[in-house]
Amino acid sequence: MRLIISILLIVHGLIVALQSAGSFKPVAGPIGIENPAWIAWWPTRLGQSWLLSGLGLEKTAVIAIGGLLWLVGGIALIAAGLGAFGFIVPLAWWRNLALLGAGISLFMLLVHFHPLSILGTASSLAVLVALIWLRWPPASLIQ
Repeated sequence: MRLIISILLIVHGLIVALQSAGSFKPVAGPIGIENPAWIAWWPTRLGQSWLLSGLGLEKTAVIAIGGLLWLVGGIALIAAGLGAFGFIVPLAWWRNLALLGAGISLFMLLVHFHPLSILGTASSLAVLVALIWLRWPPASLIQ
């Protein structure tokens, strides 16, 4: 079980960290990926922030701050996975790192909400619910 939890946290962390890729280079055209035809009704593209777009901040330095948040959230989740497995990161840190990473990820997913990001939102919520509300997994399962 420890290996599965570690792998899931690391994979989720890699996906979250990869979200930062579009935040550090200037964009000439529209931001984000064109929506598929079946979801063309959604007002923003995948990767475009409804909040930053609405405030007119999407092509400013604020987007780089968002990129840093994606990166920090992803690194925290990866470190939590390594910590849960007892590799490089101390075992005692994994829960706090997972909470930090999932919290940042959930915040950024809400700021960039898109129907196609449901799986990422559900994954971050699952981490938070498991650790805070259910208090799962017990320390005995990870040690």
